[in-house]
Amino acid sequence: MENTRVSSKGQMIIPRRVREALGLKQGTELAVELLPGGGFAARPKATDLVAQVRSIAGMLAHRGRPMSAAREKAAILAAVLAEDERSKRKARRRP
Repeated sequence: MENTRVSSKGQMIIPRRVREALGLKQGTELAVELLPGGGFAARPKATDLVAQVRSIAGMLAHRGRPMSAAREKAAILAAVLAEDERSKRKARRRP
């Protein structure tokens, strides 16, 4: 178990070992929930996959050719995975 303190501004530092285990990085949003008995839980906020798909939808233009639902799904998945990998590489470069 790791210990931390709350600052006068209500901020707390999440220990490095915990951040690394959960893949938390600068800008990660956390969902905070009150628990019965006076505790709380903080979890990484779920990724909005719909927003991610909408952000890459323009990359799916196929020069006017219709695309089957299976090919479209595969193209979306490939684009999301590529973006995820790019984000991971970018996070590894940060000190």
